[in-house]
Amino acid sequence: MVLRAEPSRLLVFQVAETIAYDCATLARTFRGPGAFARGGQLVRASQSIVANIAEGCGRGSVADFRRFLLIARGSAHETLAHLRLSESTTADESSQVRSVESRTFLVLKLLTRLHAHPPPDK
Repeated sequence: MVLRAEPSRLLVFQVAETIAYDCATLARTFRGPGAFARGGQLVRASQSIVANIAEGCGRGSVADFRRFLLIARGSAHETLAHLRLSESTTADESSQVRSVESRTFLVLKLLTRLHAHPPPDK
C-alpha cells in the first residue's frame, strides 16, 4: 500500500513544529554549567520529532511511515526527559516548560493514534 501524506497537513506535525520552536527559545534562557549542552540536546530532540514525521511521510509505505512515527515517539520522550532536567529559575520559565511538556504529551497521543490509523491513500 502506498502512502501519500503531506506532513504539514498533519496536526501532530504542526504541534511538533511549535514545540521545536519553543524549545529553541527556552534553551536560550538556560544558565549555569552545562547550559549550552543541555539546551542543544533539548533542541535536537524536539527537532527530531518533526524530522522523523516528515521523513516517514516521504518514505511512501505505511510500514515505513509507522516505523518513523515510533522513532518520533522516542524523540518526544527524550524531549520530555530534557524538559524535566531543565532547571527553571523563574516562574515564567517554569510556565514555559510546563506548556511545552503539555504539548509534548499531546504529540505522544497523536503519534499513537496516527500509528494505529495512518492517513488513507489518495
